[in-house]
Amino acid sequence: MKQILDGTCAIPVATASSPHADAARDARMRVALQAFAAAAAAGSLRLHLPQRLTEPTARGEGHFHLAPELFLQTSGWTDFRFPTGGCRLRTGEALVLPSQLRHAERVGADRGDAPFENLVVFAEAPLLTCHQAHEQAAGEPGVAYLQARRHAQAARIHEWLCDASRQGAVDDDWAQPQARALVAAALAGVLRALDQDEGREAGEPALVARLRVLIQNQLGDAALSVQRLAQQSGVSADHLAQLFRRNAGEPLVAHINRLRMERAARLLRETGLSGKEVAWACGFGGHSYFIRVFRRHHGLAPHEWRERASRPVPF
Repeated sequence: MKQILDGTCAIPVATASSPHADAARDARMRVALQAFAAAAAAGSLRLHLPQRLTEPTARGEGHFHLAPELFLQTSGWTDFRFPTGGCRLRTGEALVLPSQLRHAERVGADRGDAPFENLVVFAEAPLLTCHQAHEQAAGEPGVAYLQARRHAQAARIHEWLCDASRQGAVDDDWAQPQARALVAAALAGVLRALDQDEGREAGEPALVARLRVLIQNQLGDAALSVQRLAQQSGVSADHLAQLFRRNAGEPLVAHINRLRMERAARLLRETGLSGKEVAWACGFGGHSYFIRVFRRHHGLAPHEWRERASRPVPF
């Protein structure tokens, strides 16, 4: 595994944006996934399992997702900061990040100038994504290459990672072995999905696929805007908006608002956060504006929607 992760094995490496470069990145991604899957199955993978908090932290440094993420450190390091602590992920190690755990990341190179690089797996049915991250600015990770699939494995991978993340709260001799086995299953699922082309996000430009990841990572940030996404993508705001609408079938601003409303509904249903905290967690600076947008989208005020969602379903 060390030869694979330190780049000394015979994997083509290319840095330019071209079909050859993408093929090289794809090959490197798959070999790394196989190495981590083998280490997890053999019980030798060092696996970090930070504990999920009882309730998500609505405001603070970083962001959180509503599904778990799996980080695989292929070189360099990643420092994770959580509301109640943190950890450093080193080369050859993995971390299962629980859903709803706010986190911030800072990255860097190893001694000897081995650059930062990791793989991040995210699954929320029906979509599975696996992206390679690099250091896009000093200490800041960014998406270098992404693969996305709509695949039946996504739902299973999501459940396996959820189960693995729960082992962080278990204090016995079997928590780590069980978590490693679940991570091995998840990685096998990722590799299976990547091997099957029918689930590929056909026809969607890489810029749009990358944009979806950028949006998901910033839904809780009130500064999220088309202009900011354009700057992060290296294109003009007009070009980005037109490209997204042409490929996704909806305006970019409407897409962001829809995802924020879906996120708000889940937080109202699944957590005890107040309406104001849900507004903050969804990127709204003002509670009253959030209520208006929520009512327009869902037909009910947030507190009314939560009350209805909590009622038992009649048989």
